[in-house]
Amino acid sequence: MIIKFPYNETVVERIKEIPGRRWDAEERGWSIPDQYLNIASRILEMRYPDIAKRVQVYADELAPNAQALQELGSAFTPDDIESEQGKNMLKEIRQRLNITNDLFPYQELGVVFLEMTPTRGAIIADAPGLGKTIQTLGWLSIHPELRPVIVVVPASVKKNWEVEIERWIPDKPSVQIIMTGKDKIKPKQDIYIINYELLWKLENKLLKMSPSVVVFDECTYLKERKAKRTKASIALGRKAKYVIGLSGTPILNRPMEFYNILSLVSPEQFPSWFKFGVRYCNGYNNGYGWQFRGSSNTKELRSLIRPFMIRRRKEDVLKELPPKRRETIHTLLPGNYQQDYHAADIALMSTVGQLQQSQMDDNDAYTHIFAQLGVLRHIVGRGKAEVAREHILNLTQDNEKLLVFGHHHDVLDYLEKFLKKEKIKYERVDGTTPNKLRQPAIDRFQEDEECLVFLTSTAMGMGVNLVAASNALFIERQWSPAIEEQMEDRIHRIGQTKGVVIWYMLVDDTIDSKMASLIESKRELLTDILDSNIRVRDNGVMKALLMELSLN
Repeated sequence: MIIKFPYNETVVERIKEIPGRRWDAEERGWSIPDQYLNIASRILEMRYPDIAKRVQVYADELAPNAQALQELGSAFTPDDIESEQGKNMLKEIRQRLNITNDLFPYQELGVVFLEMTPTRGAIIADAPGLGKTIQTLGWLSIHPELRPVIVVVPASVKKNWEVEIERWIPDKPSVQIIMTGKDKIKPKQDIYIINYELLWKLENKLLKMSPSVVVFDECTYLKERKAKRTKASIALGRKAKYVIGLSGTPILNRPMEFYNILSLVSPEQFPSWFKFGVRYCNGYNNGYGWQFRGSSNTKELRSLIRPFMIRRRKEDVLKELPPKRRETIHTLLPGNYQQDYHAADIALMSTVGQLQQSQMDDNDAYTHIFAQLGVLRHIVGRGKAEVAREHILNLTQDNEKLLVFGHHHDVLDYLEKFLKKEKIKYERVDGTTPNKLRQPAIDRFQEDEECLVFLTSTAMGMGVNLVAASNALFIERQWSPAIEEQMEDRIHRIGQTKGVVIWYMLVDDTIDSKMASLIESKRELLTDILDSNIRVRDNGVMKALLMELSLN
């Protein structure tokens, strides 16, 4: 609200004490955040009672929504909502939701929060694994009129967004994933998915589309204000009617990294990067320039962002979560691995073709095929290791511990180099680790709060306790579901106090997706095939299985 009143030095000085207040030179008045209008009214009351009364009337009109928003911002279950406005809105949202699967109650509250926020957007800052993408899609499902939507994401999750859209929104909106800066943008698509690195290359074309909604996944990618991707993102966000930011990083810990998304969601409250830095980032001049690396006045900043930011942690909603959940991260094979994969795939097809024409002995064929499947699996594993870097950063950004499972040593080697480069403290135990060194590594991971990642393989024996972590990331799948479940149980066991989330990376249309499908649907058969002491009794079944693995 813009408040205008005759100049009075005493009143102006007191108005300046209101968090988030801003002088609007064009309107010649003071812009006051809605949650502080009551304070402004009391300041004006003695000198300008008529103006104070109008301000108070407006504040009273906002009060029901303000109370409901305040409840939603701190609610973990529907039982935490006491206001009639909040209860009615939750009931309405449940009726309007047009999705194919049920949401957890806290996710429904997230959709209600998105609907009620008074600004031109909102930030969902839930911890990883709580469904920020799903809540966003839930809100988009009740607003089919808000098209087109542009979803800006890290490159590693472009495919995952497409899969989740197909899974959750039943009216099958048209979706285009923009893969390169040379891609032709299809007209009249409902949703466009693009990664941050490409955004500036296609900025002008995207601006001409006049998007209704822009979603910034992992919005800390906007932290560098001079970067091309940030400038393009700001231009696109300002063009849109609504902006949604998603991040698992606590804003109050590193406020300057969030200035750009805050200014897009609530530009009236956060119009100045410099003033924000001085006020909330412990800004100071060291003689060479201004430094904004800390945090200050956090209680005030928390009150300012409360109407448009919601954050829940796993422990907050533990009662709603199942003890263990498996989640799939759909991704694309990096381009530098596609040629190798294609060549190995052709070799596999040749072997399968010879088997079909009975040109080689069955046992020889099966040996060759499994060896060639192993080559494909290895190529995919190396490619996924590159993609996994972003996911490891995201899953550990709130100092959450993480287990990372790989199969091949060079996959683990690659990830170990990455962790060293990022200065993320870790431990590694695999088949080459001497027995006497394994337990000390486990103890360090369990007891050292700064040790965030445990790199390991199937070498982890049964009974190993790693419950300091509640998240696990499988870079590579195992042939046997039983082995995977044993690995999962390193963190899903007695002593675990949080809901466990198991993340499986999956590259569609490769050996990876076929393995995943078979692991779930052919458990008993796979166990027979892989057990060297058991002779497969039905070669027809064996051939069918191999064909399913190697052919589309």
